[in-house]
Amino acid sequence: MYKSIIFVVGGPPVFDWRAARGPRAAVVHSLLGLVSSGFMVVLMQVYSRVFLVFGVLLLTHGATVSPGLPLCVFAWSVTEIIRYAYYGFNLIHLIPPPLTFLRYSTFLVLYPLGITGELLCMYHSLEEVAEKRLFTASMPNEWNYIFNYQYFMIAYMLLYIPLFPVLFGHMLSQRKKVLGSSKQKTK
Repeated sequence: MYKSIIFVVGGPPVFDWRAARGPRAAVVHSLLGLVSSGFMVVLMQVYSRVFLVFGVLLLTHGATVSPGLPLCVFAWSVTEIIRYAYYGFNLIHLIPPPLTFLRYSTFLVLYPLGITGELLCMYHSLEEVAEKRLFTASMPNEWNYIFNYQYFMIAYMLLYIPLFPVLFGHMLSQRKKVLGSSKQKTK
């Protein structure tokens, strides 16, 4: 994973986009309609993971020792194992009902768990980002702009407040559409 960062002499690490082929493919597949997931939902989910890995975990020690990292790894791993097993069985039109149930139910626990982990990782990296002045530009400089990565991360973390209910609500509606409601099944 560390090979995905190219270190520029005298400068901060620069992201090598070749390392994110899988996430980029997921976004393109949703855009082209190759998967049933909506483009914006996939884009937001992929961006949050890519940002956490390349914008936080690979840059700071604090995030890697955060109690949030095991939460992220667990939630992401279980989610992806179920998702890709579902996609694989869907290719041969033979999806076991328990897998469908898992695909549209485990998010109820794993989504909040993963988001909690992401936020904890970011929170535990804030002090180090400020101390090292990572990706921070102060005036005066040749481009006459200012950017504070720590403040950007705080603003990004605050975006989880309005966006989590939207994404979670989308997953609930997908669950209801695929599994149906308990009222429909009892009729």
